Formats: sequence, C-alpha cells, structure tokens
Amino acid sequence: MPITVIEHWHLKQEFADKAFEVMQEMDDLLEDNAHDSPGWAGHARFFKLGSEPTRVMMIYAWETHAEHKRLLESETPLLSEFMSRYCTREREVEYAEELPVDV
Repeated sequence: MPITVIEHWHLKQEFADKAFEVMQEMDDLLEDNAHDSPGWAGHARFFKLGSEPTRVMMIYAWETHAEHKRLLESETPLLSEFMSRYCTREREVEYAEELPVDV
C-alpha cells in the first residue's frame, strides 16, 4: 500500500498572491523526474492555507519510503535556484498513513 507524503512549502511574502504560478513552476521543474521514478503513485494536490497564505501543502501518494528518499535526493539540485528565489526555507516533508475509516 502506498504511503502519503505531505510537503510544506514556505513562500516568501511577496509570492503569497502568486502561489499558484510559483507552485506550477516547481511542478514543471520536477514533473519528469517524479513521473519517471518507480515510486510514482499518482498526481499531487496543492493546498494554500487560508490562515497562512505563504504556506502551501502538497499531498501525494508514493510507493515506498525508500523510493521517496531517492526522489528527494534527486530533486535537491533541481530545486536550488527555485528555493533561493521563492522560498524562505527548505520544504518540510512528513509521512502519513491513511486510516480506512468507513464513511
């Protein structure tokens, strides 16, 4: 069963109103790298927090922790200029397990 990855991106204040464009640029940078990975398990969803408009959450499924670690390592050089330009700090990554609650 795939894992759920939650990334927290911290944009600079001047990009809060352009979060869609900024995150689209990030996705365009990393898209081929992610889709070519054996760990890819579906497209990500992006959420801008209403209470903190400089923070964007990116949530997606990935096959395994090991494959995701490899992905993160491969993305670091691809993101260096992007992070310097748009972000206040490195993204934070956490993992979650979906509970099969019957709703």
